[in-house]
Amino acid sequence: MRIKYTLLTIFICFNFAIIRGQNVKGGFLAGLNATQVAGDVASGYNKAGIVFGIFANTDVSENAEFQMEMMYIQKGSRMNPSEENAYDSYLLRVNYIDLPFLYRYHFSDQILFEVGLAYGYLIHHYEEADLSTSVSATSFNNHALNVLAGLEYRFSDDFSFNFRSSNSIIPVRGHSSGVKRLFNSGQYNDVLSFTLRYQFSNDK
Repeated sequence: MRIKYTLLTIFICFNFAIIRGQNVKGGFLAGLNATQVAGDVASGYNKAGIVFGIFANTDVSENAEFQMEMMYIQKGSRMNPSEENAYDSYLLRVNYIDLPFLYRYHFSDQILFEVGLAYGYLIHHYEEADLSTSVSATSFNNHALNVLAGLEYRFSDDFSFNFRSSNSIIPVRGHSSGVKRLFNSGQYNDVLSFTLRYQFSNDK
């Protein structure tokens, strides 16, 4: 519980700092994810999830800004039973509070590119295979680090659509076999996010 309050404190302090600088822009985001976990028994972006949160940003140059976000995000993987997989099923839910730090470059008034890192804290996980929850004894890491890249299209000064790819840098957990290889030390989250965003500023 302490880490959640720490993340909230960091975000509040960031907002306070840019408000003092009288150059604050911020807002709300909500949308859907398509997710998978590299290294598990499933493959493909077959697990849907939701994402919602808040963001704040400040200009760092004429065409660039720094943005910080705090969001609840559902990740994981799913394999539905079918003839191709001998009617096996698998479901993994891993839900996080993510804290992205992003550099965002404006190609035009409507289109921008973003790249950055995100710290994530695991708040819930659930796993089942063939309707049994006795799947793996391998524990999940409470802390996550992800690399992010995305594009955003602004419909107006207030509303925009964002597409983002997020990939784990450190494993969600180790392989059940305990085997570690170079660049493959366990299982990794892969997420495609599609969000609508409402942005306001202090001149409104």
